[in-house]
Amino acid sequence: MIKLSEPQSSLSLMPDMTALLDVIFILLVFMMLTANVAPRLLEVDLPVAAVPASQVEANAITLGLSEQGEYSIDRTPYADWTTFQAALVQSIASKRDQYQSEPQLLVAADKHVALEPFVKLASWLSEQGLAVAEVVVSDQVE
Repeated sequence: MIKLSEPQSSLSLMPDMTALLDVIFILLVFMMLTANVAPRLLEVDLPVAAVPASQVEANAITLGLSEQGEYSIDRTPYADWTTFQAALVQSIASKRDQYQSEPQLLVAADKHVALEPFVKLASWLSEQGLAVAEVVVSDQVE
């Protein structure tokens, strides 16, 4: 019969910390990834433009944005975005036919207008290949 020698037991008074360190490291990574970080925001103090509007061309189209998020074309209000889009496409086409050039687009917005309607309008105009000539912000949209 083959006899194997018994392993020497090196009993130590120090516990094995490997498993504990692994758990602590995993918890630390989890806490760092899920912690709410306060966003760093810059306070922006927008200047008031004192320069008068540039010369408005005859084929200009004025797009209005009210505080309630309503759109208008040359002071004609529209109930919703799809109606406004259709009317704007028609208005641009008629100005192109009438003046044989791209119309000048002016955006007049109330100073309390939310950013979302303006961004929506600007991105749609960009998709159509149109550029806004001037943005006017006032207390009241005319």
